[in-house]
Amino acid sequence: MTPREAELTRQLEAALSALSGMEALRRENQLLRQKLDQIIRRFFGVSSEQLPSNQLELVLALPEVEVEVRPGKIEPGPALEKKTQRSVRKARVPEHLPLVEEVLEPDDVKAAPEQWRRIGEEVSEQLDYEPGRFFRRRLVRPRYVQRADPDAAPEPG
Repeated sequence: MTPREAELTRQLEAALSALSGMEALRRENQLLRQKLDQIIRRFFGVSSEQLPSNQLELVLALPEVEVEVRPGKIEPGPALEKKTQRSVRKARVPEHLPLVEEVLEPDDVKAAPEQWRRIGEEVSEQLDYEPGRFFRRRLVRPRYVQRADPDAAPEPG
């Protein structure tokens, strides 16, 4: 073997050892990434939402406190006041669409309408679709009470 061939052989062996070292680093990097993924899943996964058993022991270890109950009038504070307005989120239906209104009368009222008095109605409106067109469907459900018994519960539509 010539000195030049020996030099090239040494360089080739050094390159191969460096390459195998890089491959070992790649495998180690991949293994570390897999371990990190498992730790993240264990820490932040579904099991992280479970209640540890030692936390329940804290509740059982609390001393019992006696509470004296005195009858009396409760003064309404800001936390006990009733809300006068309920915020109801109404679905927005475009007003420019054609309107189809349906009145749903109860069967009892249809059979003998002279025995019933209309006291109100429930109206619901929704966006509807038939092939080729959109429209608003308004359902009207009248409320009735019997003329003979006006104190009875209203008949739903």
